[in-house]
Amino acid sequence: MNRHVSRRGFLAGFGALGIASTLGACATSTSPRPAAGGASSTGLVLKSRESSDNARKGMQALLDEFAKRHPQYTTTLNTMEAAAFQQQIRADLTLSTPPDVLTWFAGEIASDFAQQGLLLDVTSVFPAQGYSEQFAKLSTDATGKKIFIPTVYYWWGVFYRKSFFDKWGVAEPKTWDEFIALCKTLQGKGVSPLALPLADAAWLTASWFDYLNLRINGADFHRALLAGQEAYTDARVTKVLDTWKEVLPYFDPDSKGLASTEGYAKWQQGKDAMFLCGPFLADAMPADVKDDISFFQFPIVDPAVPVAEEAPLDGFIASAHTANPEGAKAFLGFVATPEAQELYLKISGNALLPANSGAKSPISTPLLEKGRAMVAGAADVTQFFNRDTNDDQLNALTTALVRFIDEPDNGAEIQKQWQSDSAKARGN
Repeated sequence: MNRHVSRRGFLAGFGALGIASTLGACATSTSPRPAAGGASSTGLVLKSRESSDNARKGMQALLDEFAKRHPQYTTTLNTMEAAAFQQQIRADLTLSTPPDVLTWFAGEIASDFAQQGLLLDVTSVFPAQGYSEQFAKLSTDATGKKIFIPTVYYWWGVFYRKSFFDKWGVAEPKTWDEFIALCKTLQGKGVSPLALPLADAAWLTASWFDYLNLRINGADFHRALLAGQEAYTDARVTKVLDTWKEVLPYFDPDSKGLASTEGYAKWQQGKDAMFLCGPFLADAMPADVKDDISFFQFPIVDPAVPVAEEAPLDGFIASAHTANPEGAKAFLGFVATPEAQELYLKISGNALLPANSGAKSPISTPLLEKGRAMVAGAADVTQFFNRDTNDDQLNALTTALVRFIDEPDNGAEIQKQWQSDSAKARGN
């Protein structure tokens, strides 16, 4: 089992199946690739990692509409497959003639770019209305400047098929105790309660850690831990692992040998009842299954802890070294509008939610609206583990958590090694 397959690499690898197209990671674009850098103060180069055919068309539609509104700028779309894009973005931002604007996501890496002076201050075009407090906060650097324009997001939840829940006579749980009771009931009916394919997607363990840490210790501690300001040997992390231990007996016993496609298939067939993931699971299902899919909020463990949700937020950044700062700001101001976000979602067909609350989802389903309402009602919003840190930290986590699945009574030693691996990944 490869324990170090990253979340981004996994999503990129599933583009051909349609799973990752929702998240902008997919097959290599066949469109021509112009030079990376912006050419002049009237040229505008957008470098995009949205390389599926429909997503690329959506990006081109944004540029075409922008050009109609701002004919003084000539626009170019430079599309690169997601994995290669991610490897190259830091170098792109340090070029003397970089791409003017780039697709990216909120989180620690964007903040790190800003701290290094690589991102353009876009405060002047960040809308005063339309973005939630959480999304505005995620778009802001440590100095209070806006450095990111959110355009789309998705959510995480515990997904299930409604017809199977009806067949089994069970309902959505609200609390951790109700969740454990549900797992016991399902197991008693001969159903594996929880899916967690690990053979090629050990990064999925991060979602369990993220949510348990958020539910037990809160978003502030979670962010501090991921930033290296707290230690994985902390008693609060021990409590997270002890709580996860309660549910380990209810995961599919074949998890370690299951590839993601196999895990998806078992969940679809009702052999595994529930799957903690994002709506990309629904996107991977046949059309006749999609209407049967729902999800519930990750259960509340401690009602005194403010509820935070995972809502990965995608959008755009601009290089601080762009030769066309006014054009870059104009484009980012445009993509912040409801009209632009609706246009992109309409053309791309992606099952994502627009970040601007004034935008309507071209593909509105009960599943999407339920996800929107859950995120809107959250007291705080985080990203996913390796968006709030990086892939090196994700590798340390997956090594620790996959080992914990095998050795749940060896938590103290695992936490010690986890802290050591995390420190090494940070260069400490």
